[in-house]
Amino acid sequence: MKKLLGFLLLMTLAAACGPKPEPEKPGPDPDGKTPVTPVPGPEKPDEEGLPQVSTFKLGETFEIPFGQQLLMPYKGFSKGDKITLTSRRDQSVRYELECTEVSDDKGALFTTPARFIGGMCDVSCPRFTGGTTFVDVVDGTIVDKVPGKTTYGRVVDWDGKPLKGVAVSDGAMVTVTDDNGCYWLASQRKYGYVFISVPSGYRVAVNRTIPQFFKRFKAASYTEYEINNFVLEPEDNKTHRVFVFTDTHLANRTDDVSQFTSAFKPELKAQAENARSEGVPFYGLTLGDLAWDQFWYDNQYSLENYYKTLSDLDFPIYNAPGNHDNDPYVANDFGAEAAFRKWIGPTYYSFNIGDAHYILMDNTMFNNKGGAQGVVGDVQDYTEGFTSDELKWLRADLALVPAGTTVFFGTHIQYSNRASLKSGGDFAYSYSMPAQFRTELVDLFAPFKVHYLSGHTHVSYTNEFSDKLIEHNIAAVCGTWWWTGYYTKGKCNICRDGTPQGGKIFDIAGSDVNWRWKPMGHDANYQFRVYDLNNCLISKSLYCKSGTKISNSFFSEYVYGYDSQRSDNKLLVNVFDYDDRWTVSASEGGKPLTVKRVDTYDPLHVVHFNTRRMDTNSTAMTFPTVLTSHMFEVSSPTSTGTVTITVTDRFGRQYVETVSRPRRLYDMTTSTNY
Repeated sequence: MKKLLGFLLLMTLAAACGPKPEPEKPGPDPDGKTPVTPVPGPEKPDEEGLPQVSTFKLGETFEIPFGQQLLMPYKGFSKGDKITLTSRRDQSVRYELECTEVSDDKGALFTTPARFIGGMCDVSCPRFTGGTTFVDVVDGTIVDKVPGKTTYGRVVDWDGKPLKGVAVSDGAMVTVTDDNGCYWLASQRKYGYVFISVPSGYRVAVNRTIPQFFKRFKAASYTEYEINNFVLEPEDNKTHRVFVFTDTHLANRTDDVSQFTSAFKPELKAQAENARSEGVPFYGLTLGDLAWDQFWYDNQYSLENYYKTLSDLDFPIYNAPGNHDNDPYVANDFGAEAAFRKWIGPTYYSFNIGDAHYILMDNTMFNNKGGAQGVVGDVQDYTEGFTSDELKWLRADLALVPAGTTVFFGTHIQYSNRASLKSGGDFAYSYSMPAQFRTELVDLFAPFKVHYLSGHTHVSYTNEFSDKLIEHNIAAVCGTWWWTGYYTKGKCNICRDGTPQGGKIFDIAGSDVNWRWKPMGHDANYQFRVYDLNNCLISKSLYCKSGTKISNSFFSEYVYGYDSQRSDNKLLVNVFDYDDRWTVSASEGGKPLTVKRVDTYDPLHVVHFNTRRMDTNSTAMTFPTVLTSHMFEVSSPTSTGTVTITVTDRFGRQYVETVSRPRRLYDMTTSTNY
């Protein structure tokens, strides 16, 4: 037994990248927590030294060594005992750790599985109470010291093969791993972590949806030697699928968490399972406003709660912060991001999947003056842009990406605004991002084909600036801040432009990129909604019966002309994910009808938010219906004829609906396209 323990000690101290440095002193992590020990200990040992194994308590993390045996410092184990790890994602995947030696003074040694990088597992053993936790595979290999460097580590695959050329960063500087997979950084550890840009063809372990591409520093001072190693699993991800969603705005207000849990989470699980059944690697990607800063304190629902709400999902979700993911009681941008860094991870970083390079960045410059809890100062005082650290990092990151690569660049706040109708009759967009940052991005993006992903607006639009730059502004998961779902008891959750809640699915195969809007609770072929405008009268007597304190003028202001009876026989088509490469056509009795793009308001949103809000006698019209340019008017010669609408997207997929008239607006409650 003594020989075996001695051998294991020598193996742990062996240096693939150099000799062992002086011992380091333990210290708290950047969030002030006590570092998690590899094996959680009992409250107190028994009188004979080692504690009984029955006192072992499984923690939030169960650490096992990479390429070494696991020492459990407990008595009560027997040779041949097994600890079983069952993948939470796939119950058919199991790993067994078998006890090979026991000692009254050292404990029990267990084998550890080969080709296992960790993940969410059900941990079971007859000797102690198990449960579900994150199994963290820790590579204890030592990297030798280099003068002037403070941060060390290596990146290897699950066989221990060094991975050369992997980008590593502390948020301020970027380096790459050498032939031995080792890296060194002269880091001051400002952000509290070091992260890698996961290389193409590999994946990292996932802890409660959070991909473990980063390691938090534990040393109290940046001058202390500290190792942070990464073990990656090979994955054939040249073809992959990414589900992009944004603006969940979970706040424990009305029934938002219930709506999210009962409607959106099952959709996420279904999409992940669909991809899995097709053999396609699946990833989630969010674009901020995950929670809602005001309600961190008012309703005790913070980013911690968001993290826990999603923690039972079993696929990686890469997250970017939004303006509402900042602490309103902190008076500076860096400090206000602390909660995001603590519960979610880095606020900007990159990773590679297949032939695509992904970058997520925080573009909210928070300027709050702060305030005492309960007295928020200058809430949501922010501007759009990037810090000097972010831009320095971005230049270094993109310098490592080959020209011609497809780049997905995600931020919360949009690069441009929706196209609107101009005086000359054309539709044109304007820019949202300040010119100084646009200029920087255009220069940096010049060698690549870029898909800019954004949220923030709670509406849907796509602006194509050139054949190398296109922006996808993603509509909100929460729709109209969960209000339309609340008012309709979950029947209709739509955004201010009438787009149903959901996300955008991107299918990537090499350099080929294909996408489609996926409305929640609907088939993927539900890409538009049709209104019979002769029957879209929104009267106060029908839709605002209880709003006795609402004046006729105020009501009329927020129904945007729909309180006047129309008789022009026109239909209105709302094409949710429209861009300039889509076409909309219509026919009646086999004859083509005239179709004209217009800038107008979605009547269903008027009914399910504006009039519902007024029906409570409230004049707080905080999220009213907005003008939308993915609308099309169809001119018909009749009021009762059957009209066929055909919408063709940029990829040639056709979506067809045959509309029988009259179709009354309130009949949408029974329509399959509600």
